[in-house]
Amino acid sequence: MIRVIVTGAGGFLGGCVARRFAARADVQLTALGRSAPPPFPHAGALDLHDKPAIAAVLARVRPDVVIHAAGRTPGKSGALLADNAIATANLAEAIGEAACGAGLVLLGSAAQYGIPDALTPWKESDPCSPFEPYGLSKHAAETSAFAAGRRLGFGVTALRIFNVVAPEPQGEQVFAAFLRKAAAAAAAGPPPWRVGMGPLTALRDFVDIEDVLTAVERVIERGVWGEAINICGGVGRTARALLGAAAAQTGGAVIIEEEPATSAPELAWSVGDPAKCEALLGFRPTSDLAPVTRRAAAWLVEAARRANARQADARSGA
Repeated sequence: MIRVIVTGAGGFLGGCVARRFAARADVQLTALGRSAPPPFPHAGALDLHDKPAIAAVLARVRPDVVIHAAGRTPGKSGALLADNAIATANLAEAIGEAACGAGLVLLGSAAQYGIPDALTPWKESDPCSPFEPYGLSKHAAETSAFAAGRRLGFGVTALRIFNVVAPEPQGEQVFAAFLRKAAAAAAAGPPPWRVGMGPLTALRDFVDIEDVLTAVERVIERGVWGEAINICGGVGRTARALLGAAAAQTGGAVIIEEEPATSAPELAWSVGDPAKCEALLGFRPTSDLAPVTRRAAAWLVEAARRANARQADARSGA
């Protein structure tokens, strides 16, 4: 039995990771959330700015692995640094002092790389020069965790995750925003459902959430420690192409209305090199996102059906 702690289990990535491990018979899962216990049998709230509380949880659970998915995506610089960098440093220090036998898996971000000088897929050996507060805070988190692991003698691996795509509107990524807007339009009336989006011209490396979960499992199963690893497919596409594929799979029920770009995006291109993932974790994240866009379209159609059913019930009861 493997004892696993997942932080951020009330959020998008942490919740997905926690559900994957909760379904495994060989895992004893402890799911931790920011302020309220997430909906898992063994769950609790943990403030990652409370060092004694972190140490107490580690001493009680005695984890083999800590998967750190807690953090902040939108926010001001101070909040991002506090909830990403400082919270991670606190957790890493506590592992080294109270649970030194545990390994730490960080869920990092491609935003750590910054703006490329040339359109060459990012390698893990490339220098990180984040240009905005979120990427800076995630890179500071990774740096502090590796430093603590070297100093205190425990294993750390950081997964630098590119743009995640999930078949339901979870998280802050552009695909999730599209699904939320489309569901709202579907609830407001019959198709066609018009969805307004900002400029969708930036080229990104989109990755299926299932591949992110596989990567986390492979790190643990293979004992891959001391590494930073890109989780990406190595193929760039515009958000316009991705969202358009999902819209097309609704049979034309969704029409995307894209705002014209008034200037070039700050980050017009971000694609990763998956070779290290393939070499160390034994798989290459898929670049075929048709299955996830089909599932997203099916989710949207079902969400519209449920909304229509609720409205019909309300009318019949009036």
